[in-house]
Amino acid sequence: MTPQQRTCSGILPVLAFVIIFSLTSPVQASDPIWNLSFPEIDSHQGFNGIAKLSPDNQFLVATNPDGSEIFTVLQNGTLLWEYTPEKTTEDWKKPVISGIAISSDNSLIGISVMLPGCCRGIVTETPSNQVILFDTGGHMLWNYSTREPPQSIAISKNGRDIFVGYETRSLSCLNRDGTLRWNSPTDSPISRIEISADGDHILASGINVGGQYTNDVFFFTSDGVLLWKEQFRGENILGISPDEQNLIISGYPAQNTFSLNAGGKILWEHSFADIGTIMAMATNGRYVLAGTNDHVQMLDNRGEELWDYMTSEPVYSVSLSGNGDTIGAGTGTGLIVLNRTGTLLWRYTTNETVIPVAVSDDGAYIAAISDRLYLFNSWGNSSIIEPSQGRTSSIPSSGSPGSLPTAKPAAVPGIISIFALALGATGAIRYLRN
Repeated sequence: MTPQQRTCSGILPVLAFVIIFSLTSPVQASDPIWNLSFPEIDSHQGFNGIAKLSPDNQFLVATNPDGSEIFTVLQNGTLLWEYTPEKTTEDWKKPVISGIAISSDNSLIGISVMLPGCCRGIVTETPSNQVILFDTGGHMLWNYSTREPPQSIAISKNGRDIFVGYETRSLSCLNRDGTLRWNSPTDSPISRIEISADGDHILASGINVGGQYTNDVFFFTSDGVLLWKEQFRGENILGISPDEQNLIISGYPAQNTFSLNAGGKILWEHSFADIGTIMAMATNGRYVLAGTNDHVQMLDNRGEELWDYMTSEPVYSVSLSGNGDTIGAGTGTGLIVLNRTGTLLWRYTTNETVIPVAVSDDGAYIAAISDRLYLFNSWGNSSIIEPSQGRTSSIPSSGSPGSLPTAKPAAVPGIISIFALALGATGAIRYLRN
């Protein structure tokens, strides 16, 4: 082999490394597709925000940070409608939107509205406690006065049943026309509701920090028959796999995740130590995501840890796509997006804590509530749309209103990667010439 050949053979691996580095280097920042400023932002601070993306990704329903107003926004940033629950003479403060649900056919939006008690253990009874059903155009179809405060809401896949969990320790089912089907007492307030894919079963969880209630997780049939109940002592996060073979229950402060079968038998248990404050589960049932302090961690559906990603600050909210490929984590200063292997894809800095973050089921979009309401492409977006005065926006130049991308574009190498590639190539040429 000639000296020149030996030189080439030595340079090629270096060039290959530089090229691979340039193609796999994560984008360190991403602009949102649009952002929406909240009116009177100084008076709307808090961590009661809720964000839901419609199943078809055509619109987003979200509240402001304190949950006192709701906004429905098209994918292109156009504000469709907004709603503010009215304060009555019986209320000591403004009522808040405690839950949002969107039907699987994208035609119905349900919200639960409640007046929080003035202090721990105090429950309000007021006309402000209600469940409201809208169509996507913002027309109120009906409102159901609950008197007792509803903490959660869910709509069945067939759109015919609306399930509501109450602070006064009960779960109820309403028909699509707003009439009560059944109400079942529970041992604890119902803060979360999950419905099985076939609509036959409901997994409901109550807040039971410190174990003050006898039981805090309940498994019902869609007709309100209680199949079993157990105590897990947490602010439990729930998930049901499509085949109902795994019912995931996980929460803080117990910091443990349990997998149960439909009969209530525990299949496995995983302890997170100091992880487990914030949880999410992939809709395919294969992955469980946890985040707290300075960690984001992924488990498989057997309870095995797949990876542990360390952040530079505490994680306050997490979400993942239905297949677990796209992961969003909200921190004290912004949004972090990872892929299924725990590799950083990009990050975005905000002015406030991100609570919550919501990843669409197909992983194409990410919504976040912070100082503003944000919508991102999961692979990043180079242009930003500023809604006029926080109310409306123009159409993005990359597509028509409501259009969906057909494929994810390849990531563009970052400036550092391009510089490294150019530097490596230049050095190699000079080396060969010498």
